Amino acid sequence: MLNETASIFLLAVAALIPLLLGAAWAWQRFYREDQSDTARTIAKNSALPIAANLINKAIDFGFAVIALRFLGPEGNGAYAFVALIAGLYFLTITNWGLNDLTVREAAPDLSRAPRLFSITLLLRLGITTLLLPIAALLVVGYSLLERPLSSAEITALALLMLHLYPAALAAACSASFQAYQRMEVTALVVLLTNVVKTLAGVGALLIAPDAPARVVALAAVALAATVLNAVIFYILQRRMLFRAPLVWDWPTGRDLLREGFPLLLNSLLLAVFFRFDVVLLRAQAGVAALGLYDAAYKVINMTQIVSPYFVAALFPLLARYAVTDRAALERMYHRALGLLQLVAWPVAVGGTLLAPVIIAVLGGRAFLPGAALALAILIWYLPLSYANGVTQYVLIALRRQRAITVAFVIGAVFNLGMNLLLIPAYGYLAAASVTVATEVALLLPFLRTLRREGAMPPLLRLMWRPALASLIMGAAMWPALVLSPWLAIAVGASVYPAALWALGAFGPEERALMRRMLSKSGVSSGGAH
Repeated sequence: MLNETASIFLLAVAALIPLLLGAAWAWQRFYREDQSDTARTIAKNSALPIAANLINKAIDFGFAVIALRFLGPEGNGAYAFVALIAGLYFLTITNWGLNDLTVREAAPDLSRAPRLFSITLLLRLGITTLLLPIAALLVVGYSLLERPLSSAEITALALLMLHLYPAALAAACSASFQAYQRMEVTALVVLLTNVVKTLAGVGALLIAPDAPARVVALAAVALAATVLNAVIFYILQRRMLFRAPLVWDWPTGRDLLREGFPLLLNSLLLAVFFRFDVVLLRAQAGVAALGLYDAAYKVINMTQIVSPYFVAALFPLLARYAVTDRAALERMYHRALGLLQLVAWPVAVGGTLLAPVIIAVLGGRAFLPGAALALAILIWYLPLSYANGVTQYVLIALRRQRAITVAFVIGAVFNLGMNLLLIPAYGYLAAASVTVATEVALLLPFLRTLRREGAMPPLLRLMWRPALASLIMGAAMWPALVLSPWLAIAVGASVYPAALWALGAFGPEERALMRRMLSKSGVSSGGAH
């Protein structure tokens, strides 16, 4: 049964449904697009999706608090494993870099968007079908190991493989909205779907009698939610963007496969050095150890709020400036990198100090102290990850994706080798440490390529102020943490911006940009969009 806090959380989540529908109507009715205003476009395509994703992460955190108590470390480890295989590795393969290619090719010429949608959708569906026997081979392979997959894991994996078909449609539609710079639509659809998925997921956890049944139930809910997501996306695309009959063009499809292959390799290599440790932990330490590690990773996933949406909002402009104005590209890159560092450093310091409190709230005592120790290490990936994320898209805009592949090969080899060496002795703590170190291994070749392109960022100059301000914040939070975590958070929230201001982090350009974006990000009244 749910306690009072969980019941209040579910009521609040359910209340979001009419609020989201009302917000969608108001936005469609009153907001007017102005593509000529770059600052306003960036604000709309980053601030609104970031806000929606923040709500999404809060919902995910609340659901994780409930689910971890129903699943326990072993059940959480079992579901985390099958979700990683189908929802990360196989989903990455079905995407094949097609999202980024669609945006890059359609953003400068939107008349190409319908044809690209059709061809990329058919490619995704075909790739998904080819992956089904590979999933079966994976099950057979694990049956030969000391720790084979349970029947619950096999059933959940089958359901999540089926979910790749509607996920293909949803991803193709999402790429269309990004090319049209309508990321607020994508954010709203994802948020609405997540609300429904959360409510259905809690219901499934309550009905299922034990942890194995709950693992299967969560996979079934994920499949149903993805179907709903795809249907909503497709209807909105037909009403708001275009209607595209399914057509196939083999020369174009072949070109997309060839152009997307380096991006696929990049994504797969990124997945390898970020989450291949899950595969090794499952094989060498079992589902309980994996469950502890994954609990820490649920917090890490919540840190991916600002960067992906901010960079996605910038990417169409970066792609345009790469062709028309190289100096503007470099200025936008450096400014974006600096803003992301302002966010990353205080989260890393604060997350280290508050790790035991966060894990106690998230999973309870069953996940302490292991998950807290893993979190205190993992959180330090963030400043480097934010730098790597925006740098990667700059290189894609410059059509240097093959250089990204080389960097990811270096990172993947380093990550795999270090995990194979250290996980048998040190388990999930080694996996957490290697994840952070791999970000350094990835950044170095990125910087080498940028130096050759004449776009080397002043990384130390952009990092030192937020890093020092965060350390000052941490020193102020430490004594307050003894009294109350909330007091420590309040102290940190006040000390950090004051330290930034004293260190001169907000220069004239940054203040002018923030004032412009804030003053022009409001909703204009008037007729329908």
